[in-house]
Amino acid sequence: MTTPGERLAQLKAEQGSLAKVVKSQTEHTYIAYDDIGNIHAKSNEDLTQDPKYAKLKIYKFNTKDVKILEDKGKSVAQFSIEEDEHNVCHIKLKTFETSTVKTEKEFLTQILKGNSNSYDVKVSLNSKSFIVKLHSNVISKPPKNGLVSFYITEKNDPHFIIETFTINLAELYKEKQIEKFHKIDNIDVSIYTTKIYDKYVRT
Repeated sequence: MTTPGERLAQLKAEQGSLAKVVKSQTEHTYIAYDDIGNIHAKSNEDLTQDPKYAKLKIYKFNTKDVKILEDKGKSVAQFSIEEDEHNVCHIKLKTFETSTVKTEKEFLTQILKGNSNSYDVKVSLNSKSFIVKLHSNVISKPPKNGLVSFYITEKNDPHFIIETFTINLAELYKEKQIEKFHKIDNIDVSIYTTKIYDKYVRT
């Protein structure tokens, strides 16, 4: 296995100069995103070779086309990836709208911090990922089907959504725990969801 230094020397020999090597390595940007367009990672390195992103979609952009992600005052979490009819990806700024509650099922419940040993669903948010875990007592019962969304919002304000994580319940029952990577800058936030289990806890 070659070292980074040896690899750099090899590239310089192939391309003629360090400037050309730098240009070739920054000419493209790879973005890993999920089925609903949430961005999980951005790198000049080929993310298709990283097993951490094996379950995600990856698109190769020209670096000049991802400059929008560097807008001051905005985080990557405020953008999403949209695929057009030709399977070409575009970066779009998410629109945040106040939710309109139409039925009792649409009321959002804030997940509060509590005793991690007593729960049906446990969630946690750290600087890199959002984790959802089912208690063993829940897993032992017949599984629920469908999707459930967790909304990361401004603190105590469910009307301003920073990020949304959508979890497939069948997958959650099978895996027992699901981890979603994110690029949220400030994790001093609140977490809301539509309540389909009795007890939720945030750790």
